[in-house]
Amino acid sequence: MGEKSNVTDAIQRLSRNMTRKTAQSPYSGRGEGKTMRFIEANEGICVNELATLLDIRMPSLSEKLDKLEIDGNIRRIRDKRDARVVRIFITPKGRDVLEVRNRERTSFKEEFTDCLSEAEKKIFCQICNRLSDNLERLRLENCAPKKSERPKGEAVMYVEDIG
Repeated sequence: MGEKSNVTDAIQRLSRNMTRKTAQSPYSGRGEGKTMRFIEANEGICVNELATLLDIRMPSLSEKLDKLEIDGNIRRIRDKRDARVVRIFITPKGRDVLEVRNRERTSFKEEFTDCLSEAEKKIFCQICNRLSDNLERLRLENCAPKKSERPKGEAVMYVEDIG
């Protein structure tokens, strides 16, 4: 396929191809690897904390955890001190799956960027970070009420301003 000058088309094409490549793995459930890595790094984490770390809604996380538990990769255990709290642990099978996934990811990352020089990789990362920063700025601007829509004297507080 020819060179693309439309940035969003190029990003979408790259994203599609990365998804297709990673979908070839038998361990490629959507977001499961990331979820398992967070659980492994925070053994015994409670469900609410994990949802916050992953920045996903509770129903989405529950669906992921159900699948991981059915597959035998994690176990959920009620906290003995507070029965309302459920803690999540990686099983030995889950550790084995993570080890295979980590090897696949490392291999994929190396193969994926082999076509770029170190200088091109650095420039690509800088461009991606600039685009991400700009999207975040636009998202915050679009989420904040317009000055004319705010009651007089009301301050706008962004998520970053809290806590």
